[in-house]
Amino acid sequence: MKFLISSFLLFSLFCSYGQIPSESEYYRRMDLGQQLMIAGDYQAAQTEFLFVLENMEVIPTDLAYLFGRNSFHLASYKQSVNWLNKYLQLKGTKGQYYQEAIQYLQFSEDKYMELQRSLKQDQSNALIASKYDCGGLSKMICPVCKGSGVIFKQGIFDIHYQTCPYSEGEGYLSCKDYNLFMMGVLTLQDSLSR
Repeated sequence: MKFLISSFLLFSLFCSYGQIPSESEYYRRMDLGQQLMIAGDYQAAQTEFLFVLENMEVIPTDLAYLFGRNSFHLASYKQSVNWLNKYLQLKGTKGQYYQEAIQYLQFSEDKYMELQRSLKQDQSNALIASKYDCGGLSKMICPVCKGSGVIFKQGIFDIHYQTCPYSEGEGYLSCKDYNLFMMGVLTLQDSLSR
């Protein structure tokens, strides 16, 4: 029985000793992350910063700057903008890293906007380049009039009916016109000239 109790006490002592790092350990790891970031080892710095973020109860405001700057170097531009803005909100113009935070915030915003424009252009190019499968059919139901050949428009007092300008009242498009329409390229002039 004494063996069990002493074993349990010894086990709990080792478990409690190794699991709760002191606050100085968090600051040491934050400083290590900063040194790694300055040395250009951004992924290792990220690991150190994440450890502090996940375990420290009250996050130091300087960590917001360090994490934001490191995120820029890891091409996580939106994350960088968020953390740098948080640093500037907390410290204002009195922060130790104010000038650097403004500089990296501008870099991150520029890169993020550039990335967003590039993504939009890539999506647009993919949409234009893609072909819609007509499933072996030569004609497809017109997406504008939904196959009725007529477009309904609600007026002030009644409903107005208009022949579909794309399907010319037939309710369907050729596979070629359907593809052009789905890519946003088919104009009314193209559909009227067929």
